[in-house]
Amino acid sequence: MENSTHTQTKVKWQCPSNIAIVKYWGKKNIQIPCNSSLSITLSNSFTEVEAELSAKTEDVPVQLAYYFEGELSDLFGRKVVKFLENNIDSFPFLNDHALTIHSTNSFPHSAGIASSASAFGAIALAMLDLAYGFQNKEIDDNFYKEASNLARLGSGSACRSVFPSYSMWGKNSEIEGSSNQKAIEIKDIHPNFQEMRDAILIIEDEPKKVSSTIGHGLMNNHPYAEARFIQANKRTAELVEVLKTGDIERFIQISESEALTLHAMMMTSSEYYLLVKSGTITAIEKLMQFRLERVIPVCFTLDAGPNLHVLYPKKYQEQVEDFINNELTDTYKKVIFDHEGTGPQKLDI
Repeated sequence: MENSTHTQTKVKWQCPSNIAIVKYWGKKNIQIPCNSSLSITLSNSFTEVEAELSAKTEDVPVQLAYYFEGELSDLFGRKVVKFLENNIDSFPFLNDHALTIHSTNSFPHSAGIASSASAFGAIALAMLDLAYGFQNKEIDDNFYKEASNLARLGSGSACRSVFPSYSMWGKNSEIEGSSNQKAIEIKDIHPNFQEMRDAILIIEDEPKKVSSTIGHGLMNNHPYAEARFIQANKRTAELVEVLKTGDIERFIQISESEALTLHAMMMTSSEYYLLVKSGTITAIEKLMQFRLERVIPVCFTLDAGPNLHVLYPKKYQEQVEDFINNELTDTYKKVIFDHEGTGPQKLDI
């Protein structure tokens, strides 16, 4: 683990995105989830954040200049300022220092990859690293638990990106150590689910019609909300067991049913909406037929958008990627090949 000192005024962190298998949909005050969720942390889809402190020149609670891909981003910068102001007790040095953040993504905008998860994960890690420096504290396991809690307060699913491989978030009576405040790493993983692949089919690259924040809000008075929350908690507990035993057939069933359930919740909201596209449905149908004919354990999941995540074990990589490159090209604009990752890392400057 790195050893920080109080002289540290610039840090750089890389944090990956994640794709949920059991979905988080619906939240209470202060980013508390209505159900537990479980995700795979990715590798190639990440955000890099460089945070630098300097002398404060403005009389404001938080003085921030936020740059994304080299350009000043006032819109996202305001979200970050709000996050920092709300958690100023964790970052007291901001009372005396201005902050400049430079952020870049390894993946294109609107790619169906959770950019807020990787962004707030990286921001939380960088800011906490600076805070540890002022306190002369070493980065240890507790650091990542604290970072997960802080990341959650910026973007709920970001708390899962702070851990490698598989992680879960949300209090679950069947999972020891589970919490609404932070994610936990799921460590007992059968070889069937180690080094999982995720091919992300970019079916639509326009911004979503309905933001995830609005979507979460529509669960507040949803007629099926309570049944959904019970279902998700049961599936999270079951999936932890599936990951341990290697039951890949049940993994496929949970993954695909969860994806369709998420979109069913959107379509049955009071202000209903539809995010899947014709390419999404065609790709799903072709994928299911391919699995049936070739007897290869490949499955899909969806985030809150039209783009399809195709999940498959590493040992079937060649067959599945040949299928994607040859049989699904009429359904997507671009494909990003990713895989289960090792979590965030601090970068040299």
